[in-house]
Amino acid sequence: MPTDFTRTEIQTQADAWQNALDVLHAQHNALQALWADANADSLIFTGCGSTYYLAQTAACLAQEHTGVMARGVPASELMLHPTSIYPVNSQPLLVAISRSAATTETIHAVQAFRHQYAAPVVVISCYDDRPLNLEATLKLAIPAGQEQSVAQTRSFSSMLVVAEGAATIWGRQNIQNVRLAGHEFVQQASLFAESYADPIRFTRYFYLGSGPRYGLACEAMLKMKEMSLTHAEAFHPMEFRHGPKSMVDEQTLVVGLLSETGYVEEKAVLNEMRQLGATTIELSANPSADFAIPEDQLVHYLPPLQWLAYHRAVKKALDPDHPRHLEQVVQL
Repeated sequence: MPTDFTRTEIQTQADAWQNALDVLHAQHNALQALWADANADSLIFTGCGSTYYLAQTAACLAQEHTGVMARGVPASELMLHPTSIYPVNSQPLLVAISRSAATTETIHAVQAFRHQYAAPVVVISCYDDRPLNLEATLKLAIPAGQEQSVAQTRSFSSMLVVAEGAATIWGRQNIQNVRLAGHEFVQQASLFAESYADPIRFTRYFYLGSGPRYGLACEAMLKMKEMSLTHAEAFHPMEFRHGPKSMVDEQTLVVGLLSETGYVEEKAVLNEMRQLGATTIELSANPSADFAIPEDQLVHYLPPLQWLAYHRAVKKALDPDHPRHLEQVVQL
């Protein structure tokens, strides 16, 4: 009998979001003290696969909140090309993100960093007793984010809550008023997304996002590929005009993760793609959006994107719990 871990993990992620928020409150003073002691002039966020895309989003948020230069890079690049990542004579702070806290590339990248720099390492994961935690100056583990399925959903979203919260704390801003949506919102996202998952109606998916939403667009692209073996790509919205729009036709779905600051320009891209024949979805805080996102936290963009991949996999008679060729943890 087939399992249904992924559905359960998406459905219950609001509980993991709250666990992540509890972790932030518990580690608030430790995060403040670490930031003050680090005196960092650059921030490097790293991960592999989904957590690399999370690192991209977290880096954008951290730079916006702190004013310190931040980058999100794959752990493999830190292993193989460190001089292209770390600024010369810098005092970097490294944030390593790993669902399992056992991914080989991330462990090796952190070990190399610790060998080179007398600087702190923050680890964000869903486990507190794994090898990567041994390398951490401060570990932020969200046990409610743990999963049995291969594709990250609940884990990714809960680690995003922690990453955004850490950036907020480092920017000396208040997390006391953070409000997270609950189970009803997650279920509404499922009902919305299912109608756009038809494998006959749509053959390719494009996800558009700018700033910290670009990393989320990349994660949505990855979920669609992993779970449903569907052609999917992610772009910055205005970059989509520079070549990729040639792929648009009547069987294309373009999903826009629209921002408040770039709303007019990003909405114009969606309108143009609709004129070219695509079906478009607007996810934004605008009440007129196809699916309105509570504006408090970026994590609210994730449920409709995750459900879209899940429902398409089911409609294609695929098993979203066990994507082809993939394992939950990559260990080399």
